[in-house]
Amino acid sequence: MSVDVSDTKPEGRVPRKQPSLLGRLLGSQKSPTPELRLTLASPDPLPPLSDLQLLGYAKGTKHRVLDEELALNIRSLLPPRLQLYNEWELLYSLEQHGISLNSLYRNCRPETQKHNLNVRKARANGDSGGFAEGVVKNMVTFGENPHARGSRPHGYIVVIQDEHKNKFGCYLNEHPRPLEHKRYYGNGECFLWKTEWYNAPQEPKRRRDRRFKAFPYTGLNDNLIYSNVDFIAVGSSHGNNGLYIDKSLYLGVSYPCETFGNEILCDHESGAEYGSFKIMNLEVWRVGELE
Repeated sequence: MSVDVSDTKPEGRVPRKQPSLLGRLLGSQKSPTPELRLTLASPDPLPPLSDLQLLGYAKGTKHRVLDEELALNIRSLLPPRLQLYNEWELLYSLEQHGISLNSLYRNCRPETQKHNLNVRKARANGDSGGFAEGVVKNMVTFGENPHARGSRPHGYIVVIQDEHKNKFGCYLNEHPRPLEHKRYYGNGECFLWKTEWYNAPQEPKRRRDRRFKAFPYTGLNDNLIYSNVDFIAVGSSHGNNGLYIDKSLYLGVSYPCETFGNEILCDHESGAEYGSFKIMNLEVWRVGELE
């Protein structure tokens, strides 16, 4: 006859489990309770980001390239410190500022941005100070050496719309500017991006949707940004640029490049080595506050 051994033990005399040698060595270091383990493994989620505001469009601007959905996609890939900024400012637009690479560079200069900010503040406060006063304030704020001043982090987003209404562009961690000598600038935060149709080809265009694709820095080379009075180039390998914009701000080219491991950003024939495009609209946005 079998006997249930558990029935023969006096109540409350269950043998205690002896600690292992490792447990004795660790002493009082106890394992966290299940509740504590859950807390450690599942930290409280970060609060949601504030709603994004796109500032700078004039009332009469008919063609606005950057929409909210596209902006949110780009925002999700920005460095965390820049994702916190909920106001993006339009610095340059073909429609609002004219077709000029020099104007693009000028509007993106920190000095120009600061001057424009001072002008807006003066208008809001009813200040009657003129242009000369704004220039003086600008000089006092920035000094003679633009590289010696401290500033908050900034990012710059270039948005292009071509003749086929495709949208693509790049994120730059530094403002685009003309260089006298060939020298790449920027860091690994830069990336290229594009939107593309993703529904089946047989679907009518009005029912098709777009998806966002981004191409971050690969680390294979440091050919991030190069710009001069004749063009802006982002990404380069074997003499080919991931994104190239000529001085007319009308023609551009896109190649796959090792810097970003990107696809061709614009429409192109199947099997083509590159794609060319015509710029119908172009915008440059700043992320981050001036002060």
